[in-house]
Amino acid sequence: MENDLINTLRMRFAILQNQPLTGGIIAKNLRISDNGNGELSLYGDFTITLKVLDLTTNGAPNLNSLMTFTQQVITNKLRGGGYRSGVNFLKYNSIKKAFDTSKTWTYSIRYNFNFTVNVQQINMLSQLKGNDFVLAVVDSIGYQFTDQYGRRNNSAGLTQGSDGGGPAVVGYSNWLKDKYTGVHEFFHTLNLDDIEDAGKKNRLMYHLGDNIGHSLSNTEKGTIMNFIMRNLKDMEKSSYNNASLNTVNKLRLFLRDTTNGFKYNKNKFR
Repeated sequence: MENDLINTLRMRFAILQNQPLTGGIIAKNLRISDNGNGELSLYGDFTITLKVLDLTTNGAPNLNSLMTFTQQVITNKLRGGGYRSGVNFLKYNSIKKAFDTSKTWTYSIRYNFNFTVNVQQINMLSQLKGNDFVLAVVDSIGYQFTDQYGRRNNSAGLTQGSDGGGPAVVGYSNWLKDKYTGVHEFFHTLNLDDIEDAGKKNRLMYHLGDNIGHSLSNTEKGTIMNFIMRNLKDMEKSSYNNASLNTVNKLRLFLRDTTNGFKYNKNKFR
């Protein structure tokens, strides 16, 4: 009987080990430093997981290399943290190491976060949880948009929602053509907007197809960090997971929206 129990526990542990990591953002070792002159420095170790769901009809043979590239670029872009000024929040009491709910303050914030990025493939909807980030890969996208110059453009990818969180969808052939497409769409998930200014073709978020570079500005990095740590009171904890994004339901509605013109293998989405 004892051996049966041990074997059962071993099997359960093995199953848990093989389960995909979940939780779009997992943070540990959080702490705050206040310089006393209106600047907070935030520290912590963050793991960000982006799950890639292949919904193409015939499969995506180059998906692994695209995912590896995307993981490397996201890691490099997040390195070095970020800076944001004019952040209105509660006043921080460095002695009590807590925010005072009765007082407000305007801060400049330095984000000194260490990031581990995981871009991993999932094969079924059950591997997707409510607070995950997801990038769905489809055969094609029929959606078109009009840019600020009045020109019509085809979309290589789309991300739902203007306040971050996703989900995001990319066309496989478009991703093959431009390997930065997956990174671009994921950074929409982290709350960055598209750029159409012809003088900023060197930027990652420029989306009119004639990029000459893929950089992020310091302001964009600050925006990303602000989204990742959107509630500064969470810094009072030693660790946290991001709140539910209702990812599964949002992805289902996003894919079914006929205005987006997604073509994909519906049998895979179950």
